Amino acid sequence: MFKSIGDIQGAHDDGIWCVSWSKDGNDTIVTGSVDDNVKSWRWDSTTLVSKHTFEGHNLGVLSVGMNTEGTIGVSSSVDSQIKVWDLEGGKLIKSIDTGSVNTWTTALSPNGDNIACGSDTGEVHIFSISSGQSDSVLRTNASFISCVRWSPSGSYLACADTKGKIVVFDNTGKLLHTISEANGQQVRSLCFSPNSQLLYSASDDGTVKVYDVYTGGSKGVFRGHKSWVLSVDASADGELIATGSSDKTVKIWSVNTHKCLHTFSFHTDQVWGVCFDDTGKRVVSVSDDMSIRIYECP
Repeated sequence: MFKSIGDIQGAHDDGIWCVSWSKDGNDTIVTGSVDDNVKSWRWDSTTLVSKHTFEGHNLGVLSVGMNTEGTIGVSSSVDSQIKVWDLEGGKLIKSIDTGSVNTWTTALSPNGDNIACGSDTGEVHIFSISSGQSDSVLRTNASFISCVRWSPSGSYLACADTKGKIVVFDNTGKLLHTISEANGQQVRSLCFSPNSQLLYSASDDGTVKVYDVYTGGSKGVFRGHKSWVLSVDASADGELIATGSSDKTVKIWSVNTHKCLHTFSFHTDQVWGVCFDDTGKRVVSVSDDMSIRIYECP
């Protein structure tokens, strides 16, 4: 049975724009908010327990991520700072000033060594966590980069812009595909399938589109939201995707049929982030209503 199994109201002092759930079974959840703070939590099967509040950003937090072990977190903010956090000790490890890059969105590589940083110039900078420096720049010929995502295998990096262009690179920085979505509307979120063979894109046209990573060809469309789709994530077995939308709902979809299996309508404002746990049986969502919700999927 699909059901809501936990929530925290007022988890932050303003809207919550991003969330990540660790993939090693320790059930660490990290959230980032317009209140400038990053928070870590632990899901203990019945309750979401607050662990740490990380302060240091001067403007709203746009993206958060974790390494596979759930021990290191990264966050980006409108202040063009990338922060690297010790999630166990509750301390700042490193602050990376991206300078003129104008950081908007980031993604931590699966091996935890690098951070991909999308910018308003259409470039993606790859920063080394150890040095804090930009090691390489990927030029996309796109506009404002709205989202960036590594594949679970680490073999691919995808990014998308505010005009519906999706660009896929391999791990050497070679451009593989440029996909221009027909409607030209902003892509808000990207997600690879667990086997890194499919790429899902969540768009302002209210749909999620799926592409073959090898060919760049379309593999179908998920339709059902009534407004922008702000976030998408795939389950560990690749059979489900979860989406969050400005229509205030969270939807769970079958990858095989492209049909919506269930709609959760508990949030009272737009849903900025969704993320599966390592089992693919639970989903976390965050919203402008300042709440965090946990759901169970059969």
